Amino acid sequence: MYQGSSTKQCLICHKELNQQQDLFHLVNNSSLCLSCIRKFKIINSDIRIQGYHVKVLYEYNDFFRQLLFQYKALDDYALKDCFIESFQELKRTYKNYIIVVIPSSQKDNKRRGFCPNVEIVKTFSRHIFTGLYKKEDYKQTKQKDRSQVKKILSIKEGNLLYKKNVLIFDDVMTSSNTLQAAFQQVEKYHPKQIKALVLACPHIDYFKK
Repeated sequence: MYQGSSTKQCLICHKELNQQQDLFHLVNNSSLCLSCIRKFKIINSDIRIQGYHVKVLYEYNDFFRQLLFQYKALDDYALKDCFIESFQELKRTYKNYIIVVIPSSQKDNKRRGFCPNVEIVKTFSRHIFTGLYKKEDYKQTKQKDRSQVKKILSIKEGNLLYKKNVLIFDDVMTSSNTLQAAFQQVEKYHPKQIKALVLACPHIDYFKK
């Protein structure tokens, strides 16, 4: 019996990937078209915050902002696979790390049926720690409000991090207050080392000063 050929589409723009016979797609089993891949502005920058090493993968440009909105606000679950598409080496780099996920709103997670950051982390690791939580649902807005996150972020079962290699993961870093609060919570449990991985930042040069 004749079997129709299955078509594979770009996760972002839904263009057929079967039609793309370029070298990149012949070598890589990519789920994105070249046009969408090129819209990511890779910076792959290493900085220090509170003395801890932080790796930032992308610039938070309009494309990334719209993509994250589609993923988190419009519940486009399939997009979880596109954020680490260009960084497959992270699976090897962090294979011996416990990934501490920065929490999102419990109310939003319940509505969408998944936790965005956790699902992204699952694309490169299975060693995930979700004990970091917000004492109350809180969305950062003004700069003066962002500093309050240190009072809201807490941790449970932190003993699981004792003498472990820990990587704190967040999607976007603006003021770095959330990341600093996470460092303070995690370091209480004396892990072997602490690093952080952030998907995107709108002004990376600010943190290089």
